[in-house]
Amino acid sequence: MYNKNDTTAPGISYQDLKLMQGYPPPREKQIAQNNWDSPPYNRWSFQHMSQLFPVASIHRGSGPVTELERNERSLDGVRFQRVDGAQTDLASFLIDSYTDGFLVLQKGRVISEQYFNGMQPHTLHLLQSVSKTVVGSLVGRLIGQGRIDPQARVSHYVPEVADRGYGDARIQDLLDMRTGVRFREDYTDPDAEFIQLDVASGWRERGDLKSPDSIYGLLKSLNKDRDHGQFFEYRSVDTDMLAWVCERACGERLPVLLSREIWSKLGAEQDANITLDCVGTALADGGMSVTLRDLGRFAQMYLQGGHFNGQQIVPENFVRACGRGSTPAFEVLYGFYVKSFPNAAYSNQCWVLDSELGTYSARGVFGQSIYWDPASEVTIVKLSSWPDFINPELTLDTFRACAAVVEEVQRS
Repeated sequence: MYNKNDTTAPGISYQDLKLMQGYPPPREKQIAQNNWDSPPYNRWSFQHMSQLFPVASIHRGSGPVTELERNERSLDGVRFQRVDGAQTDLASFLIDSYTDGFLVLQKGRVISEQYFNGMQPHTLHLLQSVSKTVVGSLVGRLIGQGRIDPQARVSHYVPEVADRGYGDARIQDLLDMRTGVRFREDYTDPDAEFIQLDVASGWRERGDLKSPDSIYGLLKSLNKDRDHGQFFEYRSVDTDMLAWVCERACGERLPVLLSREIWSKLGAEQDANITLDCVGTALADGGMSVTLRDLGRFAQMYLQGGHFNGQQIVPENFVRACGRGSTPAFEVLYGFYVKSFPNAAYSNQCWVLDSELGTYSARGVFGQSIYWDPASEVTIVKLSSWPDFINPELTLDTFRACAAVVEEVQRS
């Protein structure tokens, strides 16, 4: 295991250096709802969510830890070309891209495990929207058990939304984010519905905003812009609606379901956790925190078609569909993305990179990602604390770094 906790990017002040290395913030820089996800505070807060917000544990269960075989070697010298045309190596990129944890698995063996910014193997790190893929795995498992029908209407499970925007959406529309509800996923526009979601989940101060004060209250308030099932538009609330469907289908809360159906079956090392709103509803779209290794176990489970730890956890056909999707439905609003990935799509709460090759990813703001390349039997996990919600250049550079790593490990 390679630890680079003492390596930082140039130009960081002493106070910011302490934040980057996991120290509690100084008294004059107290972290609160108005700054916790802003730089440099997020370098500390993403590893300490339970100290900032109410959380529920996602228990690992009582079974033994599933040990990950190891075949480690340095990948620091792996080189690739960045989007700006410059050549770089993996070691430099991991520092430049505000990495907190980096894990490479090939055929289930750990090839590289690195920590930065004070993170340790036992540290829980916020997943942001990588949480969506974990929740998606729960939906897939419940579909396999016959408890959820992907062609059923949302109102079949949650009658409270029957006469609102989500009422006539299919469960599959939620999984593929092809609903027609009005919801703008703009992280900086104070008038966007996403800000209402942040307020409802307790992640942001309300200020003068008048909107529902709980996640499910917000879901009940949303109207429809267009018919469901048309084209892809990224909406975090679709995952929150999926979580509500899961809870109603099973009669239990999301953290309990995630523990019993997914986390306890992985042989995880640590309990995960998930943030809660004011009435105890879990933030399904982005509130999970887990360790790097345990996310690696989850990633390896998907790489193996949903099979892990001696059992089929998620149906294979559901997992395989994560690497295949409709590019025409995707490029209506995301044509800029298709320029870099001509066969891109979105399927079952995953970002498809190449529908022909079956490569896909899970992504979260501020640089959280899982990269799957089933053909090479490689999966790569990167946890980060970027200074920006979204950084297209760093996103593309991350995928280029992952592709270069895949090529390197295949050669050995």
